[in-house]
Order: sequence, then structure tokens, then C-alpha cells
Amino acid sequence: MVHLAEAYFNDKKVKPIWSDGKFSIEDKNTKFEPLESAKVQLFWDMGGIIKNRPSIYTLPSNPENEVFVDSGLIWGEDIIDLILADRGKVVLPLRNLQGFKELEDALNFTEDIAIGIDWSDKIEAKHEDFRIDIVDLLHQLIKRNQVTIIVYSLTGEYPYIPAGTSSNLKLYLAYLFNKNTQPSWANEVFHFE
Repeated sequence: MVHLAEAYFNDKKVKPIWSDGKFSIEDKNTKFEPLESAKVQLFWDMGGIIKNRPSIYTLPSNPENEVFVDSGLIWGEDIIDLILADRGKVVLPLRNLQGFKELEDALNFTEDIAIGIDWSDKIEAKHEDFRIDIVDLLHQLIKRNQVTIIVYSLTGEYPYIPAGTSSNLKLYLAYLFNKNTQPSWANEVFHFE
């Protein structure tokens, strides 16, 4: 099933763009008002992702539906602020973390999170611990009891994940643009409008 994903920046709805190895935004000139009727939602806080200045309180608290929130965490220990804000399931993106040690530090606070993996034609991450084969990375995450994974397709591509690996995970795929292709391993697909 395909769901809408939404991104916001400074209380405005925006479209995330991946270009030249970094994120930018296209302003939609529309006030951001999250849709509360969708059963499954994904939100990107672009202030956090681009500038390390998240505005998590833009989202409603204590959501009733399944809500994933990626605020672009840079430091694993910052996860506690997002958990306490109670805006949905926190997505811990691997893009900026300083390796498995920092991931483990974040997991000391909670294990009930989703892991975000940026994918172009390879894993996009600053630390070499995460720039490995995706199947190897998924096995490392399973060892750490992380089974909810969102693969962010930055360019429209998605990785091959064998059934033996994907059967142990709850995998989501999120496209930065409208594409409805759903690989066999993806439980759900999101796209940003």
C-alpha cells in the first residue's frame, strides 16, 4: 500500500530534494498542517535534517495512528528529547551518526524506534560503519534488536533485499517523489508529494 509522506520547514509544507550528496527543499508556499486521517504517516522535519534545528512541536502530540517522525538526529543521545515529545515513533537516521557506538548509545534510551537508511545506489551515510552492503547492515541491526527499518529512496532506486533477510524485519520504503513501485520486501511504501 502507498501512503503520503510529508515534510515541513518553519511551519511550511516543503518537498525534500536530494542533490549533489545533500538535502535541500522546495517550498510549497503552503502552511504545514499534518493530515490526521491517514492510518500510517511519515513526517520529515527538514529543519532538523538540514540545519540540526528540529521543530518537533509542529506535530500533534500522542498520535492515535502509526506515525513515524524523522527529525534528522545528529547525536544519538538527542533521541531522548524526541521520545519525550511523544509525536510518534522516532526514526533514528543513520546518515549522521558516528558509527555503531553512537547507535548503541541511542539504543540505551529505547529500543522501540525505527531506523532510517538513506539509499541512492548505495547507502548514504557519513560514517564508514554504515557504508557497507545493505544486507550486512540489516543483519547488524537485527543483532541489535532493530526490526523496523525505513529505506529512504533518494533517487528512485531501491536495494535488493533477499527474502531470508526481509522476513525478519518490518521494512518500509519511502520515495522522495511520487513512485508507486513496491518491491517484494517492503511492507508499506511512502512518497513525498
